[in-house]
Amino acid sequence: MKKFFKLFIITSLFFSVLAGCAAGKKGQAASGSKNEKIVVYSNSISNGRGDFLKEEAAKKGFKLELVDLGGNDIYNRLVAEKDSPVADVAFGMNQMSFSSLKDKGMLEKYAPKWLDKVNKNIVDKDNNFSPLSEQRVFMIYNADKIKKDQAAKDWQDMYSDTKNKGKYIVPANLGGATTNAVVYSQLMNHVDKKGKLDISDAGWKDLDQYFKNGKNLTEGQTEVAALANGDASYAYTFLSNVPVVEKKLKVKLGVVNPSYGVPQTIEQVGILKKKSMKSQTKKFVDWFGSAELQGKWAKKFGTAPVNKDAESSIDPRVKEIMKETTPQKIDYNFVNKHLAKWIENIELNILK
Repeated sequence: MKKFFKLFIITSLFFSVLAGCAAGKKGQAASGSKNEKIVVYSNSISNGRGDFLKEEAAKKGFKLELVDLGGNDIYNRLVAEKDSPVADVAFGMNQMSFSSLKDKGMLEKYAPKWLDKVNKNIVDKDNNFSPLSEQRVFMIYNADKIKKDQAAKDWQDMYSDTKNKGKYIVPANLGGATTNAVVYSQLMNHVDKKGKLDISDAGWKDLDQYFKNGKNLTEGQTEVAALANGDASYAYTFLSNVPVVEKKLKVKLGVVNPSYGVPQTIEQVGILKKKSMKSQTKKFVDWFGSAELQGKWAKKFGTAPVNKDAESSIDPRVKEIMKETTPQKIDYNFVNKHLAKWIENIELNILK
């Protein structure tokens, strides 16, 4: 009887331990689901955007790990990690970069709950990525120092007019979407199927002159700061940056709208295809592109959301610039096909 009682106690303890382990595993799974971090890669989280996003996401129960790099660098890192993706979500790159990721089979198909609030003409037909906000890239000047009728009319005025030599900021590298736009905006005026990389000799010569007659930023300086303190007469920036820096640096920027227009792209968001998707990933994208968050984002950072329910939050200054600039007619499929080679040629032969 004593042996039986001991056996009963041992058996009971054994199953109790098993039950405890099972409960522990369930608890860990639930906790892991609740506390899992969503890894987000983006080229649009600098200048306080990342901190703001983390704070707003935390209010909704999302824990984020952010990786901040330039557009090209984000793209290259994602491709390098293709076989073992680290990122759960990527946003901020334009439709060209996301189309390329789609072609490589790296994106999960998903139609966010807010997608019906976006113009169908700019939505990926396969729902591999979704549009967030419009961006434009253009040349700028300090409107407090240069009158509009005396300002440059296009990029060519930078290097063809001797008074501008050494007085305009040029990219030091081509690691970001903005600097890329500065380049392809000019090259697309010189398309020649017989030329090097489908660009005429004149086109490459002009671009070479653009870089050689310009100046780079000093360490720690920004394009707009260079205008504000008089280090440069002209620079370049993107649409959503204008109201932010104007308020911060107390400077009024003039925007140059060439006769052929300015590059217009759409920032996107996409989910990376992984063997095991985190339970919160799709919910995060549903929230991130919603009118609630995009409206707050627009008010704070000057973006132009494409979610129709958030358009009322667009900064008046951004609306003003959108009226002052004309979207350049660009074959973005052509650009996407050539951009990597163009950049390689520029870095090897112009920025050397």
